Amino acid sequence: MHRPIFAVLFPVLKRISAITRYKLRKLLKYALVTATVGAVLTLFGGTMNGPILLGWIFLGTWTGILEEFLFGRRFRSLAVPLQFIGKALAVNLFTIALIGIALLASRGHSFPFVRGVWQPFGEVVDAIGTYRFALQVVVITSVAILVVQVEEFMGRRFFMGFLLGWYDKPREAERVVLSIDLVGSSALNERLGDMLYFRFLNTTHSLMTDAVLRHDAEIHKYVGDEVIFTWNMRTGIHHHNCLQLFFDIRERLEMHRQEMMREFGVAPEFRGGLHGGRVITAQVGHIKRAIDLSGDVMNTVSRVQSMGKNMKADLMITQDLLDRMPDADAYFDLGEPVHLRVKGGKRQMTIRSVERKKSRTEVVKEG
Repeated sequence: MHRPIFAVLFPVLKRISAITRYKLRKLLKYALVTATVGAVLTLFGGTMNGPILLGWIFLGTWTGILEEFLFGRRFRSLAVPLQFIGKALAVNLFTIALIGIALLASRGHSFPFVRGVWQPFGEVVDAIGTYRFALQVVVITSVAILVVQVEEFMGRRFFMGFLLGWYDKPREAERVVLSIDLVGSSALNERLGDMLYFRFLNTTHSLMTDAVLRHDAEIHKYVGDEVIFTWNMRTGIHHHNCLQLFFDIRERLEMHRQEMMREFGVAPEFRGGLHGGRVITAQVGHIKRAIDLSGDVMNTVSRVQSMGKNMKADLMITQDLLDRMPDADAYFDLGEPVHLRVKGGKRQMTIRSVERKKSRTEVVKEG
């Protein structure tokens, strides 16, 4: 008896790294967007059928491959509108050129590696019309790039929340929140100047990317030199993701310390606070709308982070969250309990400093 396809694929997907899963998800997003937009256009044109829909899915996957692996990184230093224009032009020019070659091959012209492969392609193009087909490709590809870029700008969870109206009413959930703050930010800003300091922050945040993907974190928002990460409770405590992220970021920044010193004359150091519990997620504002997190957890994280600054500790965590990870002491050195009053002094919490015993590489090797 054959096993269900998901039962076969799930163990394979679990073994794939978080970064690879991110890239595969991105290709899937492109395929879904192009299939949806393409289906709408061709449906109104009266040419909708299975092969055409399959072609739009292939176009989306192809667009994702070009954007992610070939052109995407070349435009990341530009402003967001210019990123979109640059990516759309580069991807469409490359795609239209390939389609032109495929169309010529389907009509008897000889090209290496494509002879006899694209004969059905010519029939599809003839059914739609050459110029109309090219225009559809440009429109669908551009819309796909725009949608995916907006989704990345907003974050997957918040983007879907806006589309589906999840946060029109406040939603309650248990989440883990990690807030990290750049040490000595005011002095750095004065020393580097506004423009160079912005570039310094942007470079620093870019270096965090691999660690963020590896530990399945969501970036809630950037607040100046502060970055707020969040997970649902299960993901945050799984394999100590919320703790490992901070030390992986620190390790990653240390690896690029010399590069940062050469370019900016300083290397970034961060201090963090961790807490978890009930968080309210809701859409706020009317003229300018945003999705924000609120509740006691957010206030407590801020207080924990401030306490870490006073104690000269790199990372502080509440005992409430630490209790949800009973084996954390096998991987981390925990400081002595310290009492912290929160919520106007009405409640007292226990917090502890954290240091990692071993590097992530050593932990992975042993696992």
